[in-house]
Order: sequence, then C-alpha cells, then structure tokens
Amino acid sequence: MVARWILIACATALMGAATPSAPAKAAFEQGEKALAANKLDQAAAAYRKALQETPNWAPALNGLGSTLFKKGQSAEATALFKSATEADPDFKLAWFNLGYASRKASDFTTAARAYERYTQLDPNDPDGFYGLGESYRQLGESAKAITAYETYVAREKRPSEQKWVERAREQAVALRAQVGMPAATAPAPAATPTPAPQAPVAPVAPVAPVAPAVVQASPGVTPNTNLSITRGRDGDALMKERRYREATFAYLDATHADPGNVEALFKLGNAEAVLGYYARAIEHWNRVAQLTPDAAIRQSAQDNVAKAQARLAQQGGSPQAQGVAPGFGPVAETTRAQARRAYEQGVQRIQARDYAGALQSLTQAIQLEPTLSVAYTARGSAYIGLRRYAEAALDYEYSLRLAPEMASPLYGLGEAYRMLGRNAEARTSYERYATSTARDVRADLQAEARQTAERLR
Repeated sequence: MVARWILIACATALMGAATPSAPAKAAFEQGEKALAANKLDQAAAAYRKALQETPNWAPALNGLGSTLFKKGQSAEATALFKSATEADPDFKLAWFNLGYASRKASDFTTAARAYERYTQLDPNDPDGFYGLGESYRQLGESAKAITAYETYVAREKRPSEQKWVERAREQAVALRAQVGMPAATAPAPAATPTPAPQAPVAPVAPVAPVAPAVVQASPGVTPNTNLSITRGRDGDALMKERRYREATFAYLDATHADPGNVEALFKLGNAEAVLGYYARAIEHWNRVAQLTPDAAIRQSAQDNVAKAQARLAQQGGSPQAQGVAPGFGPVAETTRAQARRAYEQGVQRIQARDYAGALQSLTQAIQLEPTLSVAYTARGSAYIGLRRYAEAALDYEYSLRLAPEMASPLYGLGEAYRMLGRNAEARTSYERYATSTARDVRADLQAEARQTAERLR
C-alpha cells in the first residue's frame, strides 16, 4: 500500500526552495526516467548531477533518496529525505518518504512527526493517516493511533486497498479495547494480536550466543521501554548488514533506555565480540546472567563468557579491547597498510581537486579498515567537493562516533549542514569547532568557524 510512494520522485513537484537551473531540470528528468525503469545507478548519477547544478534542491534530494532507498541504503536515503524537507518544508512527498523510511527503520518518533506534517499538507490522501496510525501505535500513543486509523478507514475508498482498511479497523478496535474506550462502530470485536517472538540474531564467530527475548526492569530505574525496543530493533537491522560498530551504538542506546533489557544486553555482547571488545562483551554477558530468571539464557551467557575469556587468554585481547584508538581494529597488518596507502592517495587527490578519484580511494580504505576514522572525515571532504552534502554529513557524523575526541569532523559537519540549509545544526557544529582544544584544530579554521557561526545566528 504505502510502499508505492517511496519509489517515485514526483516529476511534477519542481517548486522546492531552491530555484533549479535548466541543466538541473534536465538531469532531474533523466533521473526520473531512469528510476521509473529501475536503472538505479543511472538514476543516482542523474540526481547527483542535478544537485551539482542546483545544490539543496528538494525534488532532486528526494529523488536521490528514493533511489538509494531502493538500493537498500536506508540510512543515506533517510538523511536525504530529511534534507529535502528542510530545503522545502512544503514539499509533501519528501515528508511522506521520510515517514515511511523512518518507520521501516523503527524510528517511530521521526516517522510520526513526518506523517503529521504530510497529513497537514495533504489531508485528502489516506495513506498518510495509515502510516501515522502505525507510528503512534508503536510509540504507545493509543488515542492518537485510534484517531489516525479511523481517519484512514473513513477516507480510503480504493478497492485495491481494502485489506489495509480491514487491518486498520482491527487495530483501532484492539486499541480501544486495551485503553477501555467504547467501540466507535459495532463490528465484531477483534482479538488483540499476540506479537510473534522476535527471531534471534544469527550466531557470530567466535562466540555463538542464543539471543534471548526477556526484558526485566532494574530496580530504581524507570525504563523507557518503547525507546529501548526501538533501538534494539535498529541494532538487529545493523547486525544483519554487518555494520557491527553502528549496531553496538544502537544496543547501547537500548540498554541506557532500559538497563533491564536483557535481550539488548545479550546482543550488545554479540556485537562487541565481533569487534574484538571481549572484555566489554564479558561484562555485559555477566550482567545478563545476573538479571535473567531463565536458566537456559543464563547458561548461554556463561558459555559465551568462557569462550571470550579463552580468546583473551589466547590473543591478549584485540587492540580495541586494549584501549587503542579507533582505526586499529582486528585487521591484518598487510591489510592495514593497504588501507593507509589508499587513505593517503585519497588525501592527495583531494588536494589535487580530483574529488571523484578521492572518493574511490577513500572508499577502498574504509572497506579495508572499517574503523579508520580519518578516512571517513576525508571522504566527507570528497563528498563536499562533489556537492553531495547529505552523504558528507553522514561520513562526518560517523567519524565523530569513531573518534569523538577529534575536531576536524565538526568543521566538515558545519560546512555540510550549511549547504543543506540546516543552519541551526551548522551553527552548533561551527561553535563546537571554534571552542575545541583537540590536537587537530587549526587556528585559521577556528576563526572562520566563529565568523560563520555568527552569520548563521
């Protein structure tokens, strides 16, 4: 039902905040045709050309986001949809796509906010109300979910969509029963569905855990259960994509939101073990063993602890476990040397303004050594040179997560956000750089950052 929107870029909606040049319009039309023909690489190239001609043009940002979403690059697509909404707050299709992509990523807060705006801009389209109902339901906002579902039921008249109408009606009836509200109509009451148990994460070498599905609150802590579950699901998706470090951040967020979320703690240990953080994994699995009342889960956690301890004894721990800076992960020395050569080549190409070549070299460096934070910073600069600002922002943000003590990504983020029209975030990044005492700050750039931040006030 709602998926049909995410794969189109709306050729008629050309009135974004930026005024497109004639070459930008021509490239955009090429992107539309390529996307419609499912020629995704051609579509992405055409939309990027449109953005080179007219940066921050909402329809082109949205079109590129639609293309990347279809290619499975959900995080990048979501960032582009967000940029499109900021470039033109009245561009309704970008709001819908942001809602849809965020809901699929289990970011229900962003999804609800996006669907709210979309339904304001186009109150006659029922699809927005269905997405809004789904988002509110996942956030535990039952009254709002009921209203959204029932609005969808009242407005959806297409014969092909009646299965969704029935599903929305059932959800509304079930939610009314849960909160004690009287039924709005008189259909036979639908039983509240019992959620299917979440599939366990596939075992990862060198530790083979059984991922439990038990949540137990810790005494003295008021858990944010919805946030914890949402971030846990984010972690599951990232693990499937083998984005282990990002999965670790997601599971950490889940455990901070609810320290008694045994499932998130267990999976956090999984992700840390893959990265070589055996000491941390042991700590979290021991915590699982203390919290869970399930004997099988406790035994699984204890088995993993024993295996991780054996690894520590055998290898002395990975460089990460020893506290070495990011960029020195469990990578063979020959591979690391190749990564550093590719990184240096990328920097040289940036200096020569060969941004496309730099992008190729730096991507190779990251593939060889995924924790090399400076490579993400440099690739962000290459993206800036190519006017691919949303992708630049993603790289700078990830570099900061790998190496929060560094300042260079902050300046890059300021530049990327400014070009995307996200002035408040740009100002914050510039101000953080201007006041940083990190070893990589430059006095001339700090002066520029202060001046630019002041202009953005």
